[in-house]
Amino acid sequence: MAYTATCTFLAVFLLLIETGYGIRCYQCNSTSNEYPFQCNEFLTSDMDLQPESCDDVYGAKYCVKHIGRFEGGIGTKRFCSSVHMGNYCDYVKQPGDKLIYRTCVFTCSEDGCNSAISFVPSTTYTWIMPASLVVVWKKLFHR
Repeated sequence: MAYTATCTFLAVFLLLIETGYGIRCYQCNSTSNEYPFQCNEFLTSDMDLQPESCDDVYGAKYCVKHIGRFEGGIGTKRFCSSVHMGNYCDYVKQPGDKLIYRTCVFTCSEDGCNSAISFVPSTTYTWIMPASLVVVWKKLFHR
């Protein structure tokens, strides 16, 4: 009986292990000619963009979406980062500007998570997996 319980516990544990690989993020710039008119604030399902490997950024652990004023222009930029850049919005007026621009930065750490603003954790990992583990643990070890 102990052997069965141990094997079941190990099987459940092994299901939770993922193969190691680098994060994959949407990478685009709304001012680029590579994907004209596709790197907007909101990506829709009819776009050609797909998350790309961040292997070219050393230690990349985050995907970033930057909207508003950046690099002397206005638009949207999505990229990989090894640094958590925060989640915030700010109003920017630079010398010579007649308008004040809203600029937002959103940082996340899951594959393809920089497509939209939503940062809601996956229901699977937040509630279902821990609840399942508690049920399995009680059934196997508390008789």
